[in-house]
Amino acid sequence: MPLQSIVPQGEDLSDNIAVATLDAAGYTVDTYVWNDWSYDDPCWVDDSFEKAEGVTIASGSALWVQASSIAQALQSAGKVATEDAVVQLKNGNTAVGNPFPVDVDLQDIVPEGDDLSDNIAIATLDEAGYTVDTYVWNDWSYDDPCWVNDSFEKVEGVTISAGQGLWVQGSSDTQYLRFPAPTL
Repeated sequence: MPLQSIVPQGEDLSDNIAVATLDAAGYTVDTYVWNDWSYDDPCWVDDSFEKAEGVTIASGSALWVQASSIAQALQSAGKVATEDAVVQLKNGNTAVGNPFPVDVDLQDIVPEGDDLSDNIAIATLDEAGYTVDTYVWNDWSYDDPCWVNDSFEKVEGVTISAGQGLWVQGSSDTQYLRFPAPTL
């Protein structure tokens, strides 16, 4: 999705709205600030206050968003993907978000690749970026592989909200998470 298709909405839009792209370890790669005073049309600018043209946010990528007021929000325009989103895990933590505009059932998010029984975990995050719950992929305790909670009980009815941030732990670059495309 083009960065320019993400548009701030609400009050005081010229005051401290920033988006940081994150790498697989959750570290900031690039930061963009909403600028409504330097150009004819409001736009995102980079650290040099140059218009951030051609910047694309990959499906499933995590962003860190900073705003100065709860009256501010980001509105994203674009086409809803009709194919599954596949996110590569790294050896360690990967910052991910539900890439779809609808809730996804946790049990529908399926790991793929090598060593699936080895350290695949999902931590759901609240709006401040703090861990709410942690789930582990379990392919040895039940007839069918499934996500389990800290007590190794199969979890059901857990949904990942549209755009909700996640920390996903993997142990290999050959592991992936498949988020199912929404049914339209």
